[in-house]
Amino acid sequence: MAYSEPLQILWPQQTSGVPAESQVETAALLGMVPIPCDIEVLAWGAIVTEDFVVHTADPILTIGYCNDVGDTALDTNLQSLTLSSSAVATLKSGDGSKEAQTAIAASTDLDAGDVILAAPQGFPLHVDGGKFFGWELTTASGSAGGAIVPFAIVRVNGGVDGRQTNVWTATVKQTVAA
Repeated sequence: MAYSEPLQILWPQQTSGVPAESQVETAALLGMVPIPCDIEVLAWGAIVTEDFVVHTADPILTIGYCNDVGDTALDTNLQSLTLSSSAVATLKSGDGSKEAQTAIAASTDLDAGDVILAAPQGFPLHVDGGKFFGWELTTASGSAGGAIVPFAIVRVNGGVDGRQTNVWTATVKQTVAA
C-alpha cells in the first residue's frame, strides 16, 4: 500500500530534542519514537559522527518496534545493517556517478560525515500505529572508536484512524482551567 503523505525523517532524540549520538562499543536500545498511526519505512541507516577504528566485532544496527515505552530492547526486529567491514561485508560507496561501486576495505573507511544506508530490498517496511519505532545496536564492537546517529525516512498513513479498536476518542470538547 502506498501512502500519499509527505516524507518524514525520524531519529532518536535527547530530551532537549538534539539527535542522540550513540557509541558503537556497547549493545543497547538507542531510542524509540511513538507511532500513533501506520507508517512505511522507505529507507534507514546511520550518519557516522565519530571515525570508526578496527573492531574485533562488527557492530550491527537493527530497526524494529517495541510494544511498550518502558522496553529495553526491540520486541520485533524488522531489518539489520552491519556498520563495518567483515568477510561478508556488503557495504559499497558510490563513485560520483553510480551508487554501490566501491567495496569497503576496512572499518577505518567509515569517517565522520559518512552515511550508511540499509539495503533497499524489502522496502517499504510497515509498522502499525500504537507501537514505538526504534533502533537497537544488537551487536556491539566491544571497543571504543566510532559513533552514529541512526535515522529512518518514513511516510505516514494520514492521521490516526479513530475507527481502530485501539484508538479512544474523546466525545466531548474539554476546556483548560484558567
